[in-house]
Amino acid sequence: MQPRGTSHVRNFGGNIRFRPRNQYLPRDEEDVLRILAEHRTGTIRVIGAGHSWNGGIETSGALVDLRHFRRIQIHPDRRRVSVGAGCRIAELLAHLARRGLTLPSIGLIARQTVAGATATGTHGSGRHSMSHYVESMRIACYGKGGEAEVRRVDSGEALRAVRCSVGALGVVLEVTLKCVPQYYVRERCVWRSDLDAVLDNEAAAALQQFYLIPHTWAYLEHERSVAPDNRRSGIAMLYRVYWLVVIDVLLHLGIKLTASMLRSRRLVDLIYRRLLPVCIFPKWRVTDRSDRQLLMRHDLFRHLEMEAFVPRETLRPALAVVSDILRAADNADYEVSAGVHDRIRSLDLEDALENIRGSYSHHYPICVRRVRPDDTLISMSSCHGVERRDWYAISLITFTEPRLPFQNVARFLATTMVRTLGARLHWGKWDPLDARQIEDSYPGIAAFRAICARFDPQGVFRNRFLEEALFGTSPHQ
Repeated sequence: MQPRGTSHVRNFGGNIRFRPRNQYLPRDEEDVLRILAEHRTGTIRVIGAGHSWNGGIETSGALVDLRHFRRIQIHPDRRRVSVGAGCRIAELLAHLARRGLTLPSIGLIARQTVAGATATGTHGSGRHSMSHYVESMRIACYGKGGEAEVRRVDSGEALRAVRCSVGALGVVLEVTLKCVPQYYVRERCVWRSDLDAVLDNEAAAALQQFYLIPHTWAYLEHERSVAPDNRRSGIAMLYRVYWLVVIDVLLHLGIKLTASMLRSRRLVDLIYRRLLPVCIFPKWRVTDRSDRQLLMRHDLFRHLEMEAFVPRETLRPALAVVSDILRAADNADYEVSAGVHDRIRSLDLEDALENIRGSYSHHYPICVRRVRPDDTLISMSSCHGVERRDWYAISLITFTEPRLPFQNVARFLATTMVRTLGARLHWGKWDPLDARQIEDSYPGIAAFRAICARFDPQGVFRNRFLEEALFGTSPHQ
């Protein structure tokens, strides 16, 4: 297959920009196999929606775009759906909705491709990640003798590996996922006095996500639960329009204007202390279809995001670390708590803390979502043996540029949480750590690397990011 003319490629966040030597737009599996045969001694990466903040898509070799792989087939049992790797989640959800079905778990946005979302452990709140629900996968990789071939993976450790593979096993062609009858979600937004109040409500609102609000350090809960019946509220349309216009657009525009353009800490503080409280109406309880309620539009504005997962037992100290470090970064005179200081001292990071004091004012709500344990090898909530514990994803987003002040603070937080709280960083978000720093957090990483050697003995599907973040070997492109 002849490559297209090459051009510069940039991700959604704008922090990754590169020009591959060859770009391909295959139309069928035979095209993909020809690409693999042509580049068996080079580097091949696949691009989906580009909605990631790390270098996972980068390559100086071959870049493959699977936008033509969009076929959707619902199985006769209506419990499974097979989807082409390049199909966008929004397209899949719409197709399923017309037939009274949906996915058991989705992320906050629907612009990603199905293969990209499962490959990075994309998740919502209160359920497993999308990767957990993968039942089988067709993947183009290398067989014995280095010949390109298509394998169907549907069982064993190989399935646990391909469910969340970060593109390290081959070119995903088709994903078969579980699907469920369409369900409705009841939600409201309510202020909570503290973390205990949020967690106490978790049993009644299993799909909840909550926010730690900067500057005020109050908790705002997005209380969500499965509705007892599939009846849409009369005000659901008004609620969706309100949320889109007031929160997804105007609030975000205000944050972008005050934090990134005007660079005014005082105005950001005003937004959170004065404006946000009057925009939240706790008495609104709205029921609507799941794929309407669970999706948000924080992708409307370019940003940079790092997300750290911590097990339930370390959620409280993790949020203490996040809030204390962000407050010290905002105010050089702020004294962190004794518990947080002890963690920093145990890592000999006291000088590093002094270096970030007063350097960065955080301006975006810190979103926290519960994720159930995944039956995978390296997704962020992967479980092993008899271990079945929930994880909590803590998301840090910045709108400001230059991004170095945020990155310095986020790197400090990542190091502290990984080394003292067993945190894991999201494979699809900005990741400042290397494999040596994270491998103790992933008991399944050795098994994953061994399976990669079987599917890709020459390391064709590795790039600089994967070499550094996952394999711990010398980088190559």
